[in-house]
Parts: sequence; structure tokens; C-alpha cells
Amino acid sequence: MYLRKMYFFILFFGLISLSCEKLAQNPGDDTTDLDIDNGISYWGGIYNDVGHAVVQTADGGYAVVGSQYTIDTLQQDLNLVKFSPSLQLESSKVLNLSYNNIAQDLQQTKDGGYILVGSTFNGSDYDVWVVKYDSKLDTTWSDTVKGKYDDFGNSVHQTQDGGFIVCGNKYDGDDYDIVLWKFNYNGTSPSYSVIWSEDSLDTPDNGTNDYGKYAHQTNDGGYIIVGSSFSTTNASETRLIKLDSSGDTLATNGGFYKTFNNSSGYLDDEGIFVQQTSDNGYIVVGNYATGGWGQKNIFVLKTNYQGTQIFLNTYGGNNPDGASTVRQTLEGGFVIVGNFYSQSTMDDIWVVKLTHDGSTEWNKTYGGENGDFGKSISQTEDGGFIITGNTYSYGNQSEVLLLKVNSNGDIVTFEEPTSE
Repeated sequence: MYLRKMYFFILFFGLISLSCEKLAQNPGDDTTDLDIDNGISYWGGIYNDVGHAVVQTADGGYAVVGSQYTIDTLQQDLNLVKFSPSLQLESSKVLNLSYNNIAQDLQQTKDGGYILVGSTFNGSDYDVWVVKYDSKLDTTWSDTVKGKYDDFGNSVHQTQDGGFIVCGNKYDGDDYDIVLWKFNYNGTSPSYSVIWSEDSLDTPDNGTNDYGKYAHQTNDGGYIIVGSSFSTTNASETRLIKLDSSGDTLATNGGFYKTFNNSSGYLDDEGIFVQQTSDNGYIVVGNYATGGWGQKNIFVLKTNYQGTQIFLNTYGGNNPDGASTVRQTLEGGFVIVGNFYSQSTMDDIWVVKLTHDGSTEWNKTYGGENGDFGKSISQTEDGGFIITGNTYSYGNQSEVLLLKVNSNGDIVTFEEPTSE
């Protein structure tokens, strides 16, 4: 059953009574507000703004990182916004370098601050950009990976020693390679090193474009990476890579290097997100081709601790659907966020709740009359979920959205914010 919350008459009357709250930093123009419609909070300027990641913070609130277009700089900038537990806006911070900037992932750190990763254009190519904030959203430090060609940071995770790992990819002059960087900060200046790179296996270069999407440290001190590999024939495969603490894939130390394909016959898979599960195995979500150009569905892969497949399930309709994040839930099941396409409303935010064996417990869609996309989901302390992404339902351009649902997927509404 798909939840459709926004019919025309609801939208009409809702627009009359919308309450607004100014963002602390003006993202795109002089009329940028935080608005709420039927439980969906959204904000942005007159150009495209996107929410990429959301986390529940230690105080029970929420933090969202995204990219926004800023008129003053005529470029995309990084935007971090902090909300209270009742989705009241508390503070926000816009950060930019000289050129276009892309935000991808966010984590609250052990000291109550935040670590953010993305990429920044330096005038000739892209560099990985890592930014550390304190709890007040003041910048503590930032660092970039300046390779000879493009370098992109896609995920960030704080490690057991207080440092950070960044998963992404770099262009080596021939093709893209998966890379896992380690960042440290000694109180004076940040530094980074490469823990592992796909090109270490390419002797000679394998001629494929390999993309690292997400990584985190595992319970044994090693690392798990998910991504994809595109061959010269444009077919792609999911990569699942387990490293030991020294960055090696040796099986004797618990490492592995696995490739997965769906049985659709199109050989076009893309691993997006991975999490270690309570049984020390792994849950992976991604997308795979189902037919012609642009036709795709979602796959969910569960493995044991050795990377051996336990189940591989697929979800979706006859149109292009996509997944962005999967998380294990408190009771041992899983939740996925992405987008589901329908002819009447285009894309809707799609949340699928699974049991521990991959069976569908419930699935619901959310959004307005135009395209709405779910980019990130996290389970909250009350057993519900917090979701961010972007919406085209409230204007001609994309705006950031934030949505709270309970454990059954029903929208949780709060009091409207007071105007400033």
C-alpha cells in the first residue's frame, strides 16, 4: 500500500497557512524559508538545493547536510542545518571554497561536533573535501585531497582511534579507482594517507572505472567498502571489499574481495550503501538494470561475515526506481530509502521496511505532485525514522526536505515553527 498524502485541495489550503522560519544562513536568495506542509519540512532558494545525509544527534535533534546554490558565489555550496527533536530550526552553516562544492555524507563525532565529506572544484578538477565542525557549527579544520586529476569523497566515518575514513574514487589518467583514505588531526593540522586503492590490484591497469560509494570501520578494526565497477562495455558489477586493519584483503585476516550480479541478464549493478549487521555479516543496497536505458530496480544483498550471499532480493515496479541507503533496525530487520516512480506523481520518496530475512513488512511513499527523492534515512531513538532528500513539489527547482515517520511509516507532525 502506497501512502499518498497530498491531494490538490490539501495542497491548496496548506499553502495558504504555511508557517515559515528563516534559515540562519541565507542559502540562495532573500526569501529562503523553512516551510512545513503536511509534516514535510522543506527549504531552499530559487535554484536547486539537495539534502544528502541526515543523522539524529546526541541531544535527540537532527542534522542535515546538503548542497545549495548560492547567488553571492554563483555556485553550489555545502550547507549544514541543525534541528531540535521537534524539528524546530536551531542553526545552519554555509561553507564554500572558490568554486563548485558538493556535499555527500555527514556523521556526528564523539566530541559532539560533526564531520562532513564532499568534493570541491579547484578550477581544473575536483578534490576531496573534508570539514570538521564543533557542536556550534564553527569550523575546527578542513582538508582536501589534491590529486593530479579528479578525486571525489562519497562517505565519511569516524574510526576507533578518533580519526576518519573517507571512501571515494580518483581518476588516475586512465580510469577511476576506488580509494579509502584515512584522515587524522593532531590539534594543529590535518593529514591523510591512503589505506587502500583499487589500482593496487591493477597490474597492469584493468581498464575499468571503479567507484567507491560507502565505507565504515568494522567491529574487528578493519573496513568494509561497497561500490561498483564499470567495464569498457558499460556493464557494471557490485564490489564488496573487506579489509583488515592494515588495509589488506587477505582471507586469513578476515578480508575478501567479492563481485555480485543480479540474475536479470543485463549485468548492470551498482552497489550504493553497506552496513555491518549484528551477526557480523553485511547488508548492501543498490540498483540494477531491468531493461532498456534508465530502467532499474532496487536490490538488497545480505551476506555473512565472509561475504557469502545469504539472500539477494529485488524490489520495484515497471519504471525506474532507485535506492540510496539501507540500515539495520533495532529489532534486527532493515529499512531502505529511495524513490519509486508512478505515472501520476512522477518520483515519490519510497521507504521499504524489511524483516530480518528480507521479507517486506511494509512499504510507503511520500511526496507531492512532482518529483520527490529520498537520499538518506536513519532510525531514531523512538524506533521511527528520519529522512532527507529533495523535492520539486513546492517550486520549479529542487528544495531540501526533512521528514519524520514512526515505526509504521506514518508521518509524525510537530507544532509549526514560530516566525523570526
